[in-house]
Amino acid sequence: MKRIILISIASAAALAAMPAGAVPENKPVNAAEQIRNTGCIVRGGEDQPYQFDAECEAKITNKRDKDGVLQFQVYRDKGTLQPGQEIDTAFNFREDSTIGPFECTTVETATPGGQYSSFRHCRRAD
Repeated sequence: MKRIILISIASAAALAAMPAGAVPENKPVNAAEQIRNTGCIVRGGEDQPYQFDAECEAKITNKRDKDGVLQFQVYRDKGTLQPGQEIDTAFNFREDSTIGPFECTTVETATPGGQYSSFRHCRRAD
């Protein structure tokens, strides 16, 4: 439950932090917007706490309607498990959730080699 709350709070903050007017003047308000960032949280299994990976590469894509209202968001990251998160078998996790007016699917994957990735797709439900 703690993990869901952590992801939900981070997701809600990311969704809320995306202003409708943050597009160049010559770009339509409903054009897809991509944001790249460094740093994310990673884990090697459901029983592991998340740890911060400062080198993780993340990308967010936002799509709005003609009125500038966020309709969907896709988040992807690729990182590395941190010391103490070593695993012997691959970890795959999928969860469907609701964050405000958005229905979301989150998928996390980690390998014994230390690679971690996550994907979250949120679509407006109303």
